[in-house]
Amino acid sequence: MTDFLLSSTPVLAPIMLVDLDDTLFQTHRRITPQPDFKMATTDKNGQALAYMNPVQQHFVQWLLQSTHVIPVTARSAEALSRVHLPFQYGAVCSHGGTVLNADLSINRDWHSQMQQVLLPYKARLQALMQVIQQAVDFGSIRTWIVEEQGLGLYLVAKQNTENDNPYAPNFLPELLNSLSDELLDGFYFHLNGNNLAFIPKPVSKANAAKFLLQQLDVPQRSILGFGDSLSDVEFLNLCDWWGMPNHSQLNRWVKHNLAQQYAQEGYYGDYQ
Repeated sequence: MTDFLLSSTPVLAPIMLVDLDDTLFQTHRRITPQPDFKMATTDKNGQALAYMNPVQQHFVQWLLQSTHVIPVTARSAEALSRVHLPFQYGAVCSHGGTVLNADLSINRDWHSQMQQVLLPYKARLQALMQVIQQAVDFGSIRTWIVEEQGLGLYLVAKQNTENDNPYAPNFLPELLNSLSDELLDGFYFHLNGNNLAFIPKPVSKANAAKFLLQQLDVPQRSILGFGDSLSDVEFLNLCDWWGMPNHSQLNRWVKHNLAQQYAQEGYYGDYQ
């Protein structure tokens, strides 16, 4: 063991693929900031929007000092620019619709690929938005298409709630189930609080992260990952090791399904 620790082999810093919201910090809508919390992001008006608690602060400091951190986030490039953390190795934004270079400029090669594969979705996103806007029986809702560099990437349906409360009774699953299979063909869906994203299948965190890793050309580097939601699992599976925050959606899913498997089979077992 001593010989290994004293080895002269250069230490290669791991690549860290990491989700941001609810992994490294939380918005003030979900928490009550305390005096020892640190602001992590601001809104478009420059007001504090998300915070890191002391444990998260130490974790982020360790990540930035020990690894090459690459955010893999649903945030747009503009929203990422309001995260007060020094990312220096590129980023994946907008659920994978946008890749940023090390200087956080738009990667034009990835943007060109997205332009080609999303061309058939342009009219379909508009049609889907129109149908959802007419679904007034479910409640108050607003919709918009997330764009980067003039390219429509995916559709968001946001349930209007008092004070933008993410824990208000949610009708979005019912709304989703009311839409026809034909309308939804070729999309996948991400529900986060009172936001439901309708995402074309070519827009993928995993595909974008794989592209960025290929640009970095890091075949011998360890790849680590952290994410909080079920939609993060696809890009986490690119990693050699990955983890999740306690009390996250992903953690709750794992605990629930482990308990369910044990109740049904009487043991913890592998999947075929």
